[in-house]
Amino acid sequence: MITFIKTITATLYKIYKYGVPAYILSFGDSLGDNLLLTVLAKELYEKGHKNIWIKCDRHALFEHNPYVKLVMPYQTLLSGTILNAFKVQTAYPRYTVYHQETDGDEIPNKHIMLKMADAVNLKGAIANKPVIKLNEHEKLKGKLAKNQIVISTSSTGAQFPMTNKEWAIEKYQQIVNTFGNAYTFIQLGSAADAPLEGVMDMRGKTSLRESAAILSNSALMISHVGFMMHLARAVDCRSVIIYGGREKPEQSGYTCFENLYSAVECSPCWLHNKCDHDKKCMRLITADMAENAVLRQLGLTYKPLTVDILYND
Repeated sequence: MITFIKTITATLYKIYKYGVPAYILSFGDSLGDNLLLTVLAKELYEKGHKNIWIKCDRHALFEHNPYVKLVMPYQTLLSGTILNAFKVQTAYPRYTVYHQETDGDEIPNKHIMLKMADAVNLKGAIANKPVIKLNEHEKLKGKLAKNQIVISTSSTGAQFPMTNKEWAIEKYQQIVNTFGNAYTFIQLGSAADAPLEGVMDMRGKTSLRESAAILSNSALMISHVGFMMHLARAVDCRSVIIYGGREKPEQSGYTCFENLYSAVECSPCWLHNKCDHDKKCMRLITADMAENAVLRQLGLTYKPLTVDILYND
C-alpha cells in the first residue's frame, strides 16, 4: 500500500511539474534502439503532441533534444491508474521478437522504423533520421585531427552482442593501411574490441556524446550495423556499413550510406550468433570492396545526406 501511494504521488508530481504527457516511450537497454525513439518523438511532436516522455537509463542520448520533455530512469514506477485517467499512451516500440531456441529474431516485414511507428499509430510519411543535439563546445572537442575517419570494428561491447555482425579485423586493418597516409583513423568502441594498428585509439575512452562529436567532425565512418550506424546518421557523418547478410539495408539502414550487403541464399536470417554457413555473407565482402565504397563516399564529402522518407500504411 505504501509503494502504491508513493507511486501515485510521484506520478502526480511529475505531471504537475512537466504537464500531462501525450506519450511515454520506452525500449529497454539497446543504445541504437533507444536512439531511434528520437525519430518517433520528433514525428509525434510535429503532429501536435508536444509533451513526450522517455524512460531510458541513457539520459545523454536525449540531452538538449527539443522533442523530448522528460527523460527518466527505465525502472521508474508510474501509476497506471493516473496515466489512464489522463489518457496518457505508454508505448514499447518493438520491431521484432527474439526466440532463444533459434538464437534469432523474427524477420520484420517492413523497415524497423515503421514497425516502431506502429506502436504509436504513426501513419504516412516518416523522416528516418535520429536526433542528437550537440552544443558548439561539444562539437569543437570532437575535432581531433585535420582529416579524420572513424572506424568501429566490433559489437562485443553492445548490450546484446551478435557475432553475425562481425567482419574480419584484418579487413578493417587493410582499409587503415590503404588510407592511413591521407587520413587519421580514430577507433571508437569498447575497450574489449580488437585493436587496430596505425590509428588513434579511443576504444572505451569516449562518452556517447563525445563519440557523436567525433563523428560530426569526421569525413566518414566505417563500421557494422548497430548503434554507431544510427549515431553517425544522427550527426550527418557519411558511412560505409558492413551489412553482410544478417539483415537487409532496406530493413534497418539508410540509403545515403554505402551499405555492403550479401544476398546469399540464407539471407536475411536475423540470427544473432548461430550460423550454419560459416558466415559466408561476411566472408564475401572483401576489403577491396569496402575500399571502393570508402572512395565513393569520400567523393560525396561536400554533398548533404538525403533523409529517407518512409511511408507507413
